[in-house]
Amino acid sequence: MTTIGSRAADSTIPRFGPRPLHSRFAGLGRAGFVIVAVVALIDAMRQTIKYIVTEPIAQWSLGFVSTCLASAAIGCAILLAVVYARNRAPRRGARQYAMVFGAAAIAAGIIVFSVNGLFGWLEDPAFTLDLGHIFDNIRDWARYTLLGVLVGGAWLYVSAEAEQAAEAERIALESARMAQQVAEARLRMLEAQIEPHFLFNTLAHVQRLYETDRANGARMLRSLKAYLGIALPQMRETESTLRREIAHVTAYLDIQGIRMGRRLAYGVDIPEALRDAPVPPLMLLTLVENAVKHGLAPSRAGGRIDVSASIADGRLRIQVADTGEGFATSAGGGTGLANIRARLRARFAGAASLQLSLNAPRGVVATLCVPHPGSSAPAVTA
Repeated sequence: MTTIGSRAADSTIPRFGPRPLHSRFAGLGRAGFVIVAVVALIDAMRQTIKYIVTEPIAQWSLGFVSTCLASAAIGCAILLAVVYARNRAPRRGARQYAMVFGAAAIAAGIIVFSVNGLFGWLEDPAFTLDLGHIFDNIRDWARYTLLGVLVGGAWLYVSAEAEQAAEAERIALESARMAQQVAEARLRMLEAQIEPHFLFNTLAHVQRLYETDRANGARMLRSLKAYLGIALPQMRETESTLRREIAHVTAYLDIQGIRMGRRLAYGVDIPEALRDAPVPPLMLLTLVENAVKHGLAPSRAGGRIDVSASIADGRLRIQVADTGEGFATSAGGGTGLANIRARLRARFAGAASLQLSLNAPRGVVATLCVPHPGSSAPAVTA
């Protein structure tokens, strides 16, 4: 059975018995009491303004304050009735307005007749309700009913505006969350585009080497294991470090070095202070793969790949330079580079870039710039 204040009850299970107090008066906030105070001030001024020129100011002030407090007390009671009625009919429409204004009239009648009867009995224990008292009560009831309708209408308007603003904020947050999920899904898709031919070709090469050169076959298998040990966990992550990316690249280049032999040489020059810098996963590997595939592999003489990193203009600057065919056989606009640029735009907007330039005397230099923690450099257009 659901109890007041219970949080463990399933919201999908129908609830029986008395509703919790906080749900009966949900929406009762500061705005309702401000409305009551304003209406009470106006009503007290309306009732006492005619005496301001006929009575001493001190006596008039006392009457004004007492009238204002009485109107405020009655207004608060009517407000509670209005809020309760509105929560009984939460959907806006004619039924809600009828219940709210009916609750205001009933609450005003109960309060007026009860208070007037109590004060009449206190003044005269033999007090009896005659026709004159009934007319006085009806007049007071009509006046406070009108005040209750004003309070209820104003509170309904304010609460509706607050609900619409909250709903608009919720929709905006939901839209932002969905946009973030779409962007993350897109990044996952881009990061998942690892060339399957590389894996199959490497396994086939391992098989051939075990038939002709078991030592190099074992070496390639160890490098492939190291490569996959880094690559597979990163498929589920959106952040990495330069140290992990270098280990990934080194494993890849070891594999390619066994396949290409003397046609491939490489060097890595990364300061120790930068190796723990955060970087997006798989971008550096894509640049190295691009250098091997489009730069060194088409050349009979092969070439060299150098990976370096530094801080420039408050950004982490990573360079992959090769001495391969350069732009002669490829314009450098393949799927891998396009994916890097798309990921940089989605993740860093204009604060990151990828640039390609000629390497002297031959080859291509790919320069990847990403924000470095603690820097506040201006945006760079990719």
